[in-house]
Amino acid sequence: MKKILPILILGGAMLIAGCSKKNNPGPSASADSYLPVSSGSTWTYNDVVGGSTSQLTITMTGGTSVIGGKTYYAGTSASSTKGTSTGYFYAGNHFYSFRATSATAGITIELQMGNDEQNVGYSWTTTPTDNGTVNGVPAKMVNTIKEKGITKVVNGKTFNNVIHTQVDLQYDLGTGYQSVATYDIYLAKGVGMIENDTSVSGSPYEIETITGYTVK
Repeated sequence: MKKILPILILGGAMLIAGCSKKNNPGPSASADSYLPVSSGSTWTYNDVVGGSTSQLTITMTGGTSVIGGKTYYAGTSASSTKGTSTGYFYAGNHFYSFRATSATAGITIELQMGNDEQNVGYSWTTTPTDNGTVNGVPAKMVNTIKEKGITKVVNGKTFNNVIHTQVDLQYDLGTGYQSVATYDIYLAKGVGMIENDTSVSGSPYEIETITGYTVK
């Protein structure tokens, strides 16, 4: 299982290859957006892995990449434990997602972050990779809106209009699809991601919680 399980942590992945790159500034931030992608916006998180805490900062660069006909917005992450890397965020057609290359497995994965149009209970299925496999193993993600319009307190700060989406990463190892990891992602309107909880095989793996942000 270790061979085929790239754990994608938001802001903790390497630069995507094979994209059409542009240096156009991103669109203006909006109070209605659950994922502002405007150039210069920053978010700082406590990143807890196995009881060890470090600081992770994500900054939107203003660069874009066109992938599959969709425009993604570049964001760099800086961490004392993970170094500096780049990922790409998509915010369009009411969907939000993050795409990057796993530093450990070298596989480009797209992780769904939410949908601001659908109601609680809405579920949609996507493939985490462009070809639908991870190291040759069939893979899929079942994405479900668990909560919407909620209030959530993170590190002592109250956030309103929050969407909670759970992403269930599944592999088919020959006996049908089985869950191997889940991502519980919280997006706040006008702010972006305020928390991401990652579990592997039912056990907590990593927790990212927002400590500060600036939306340009």
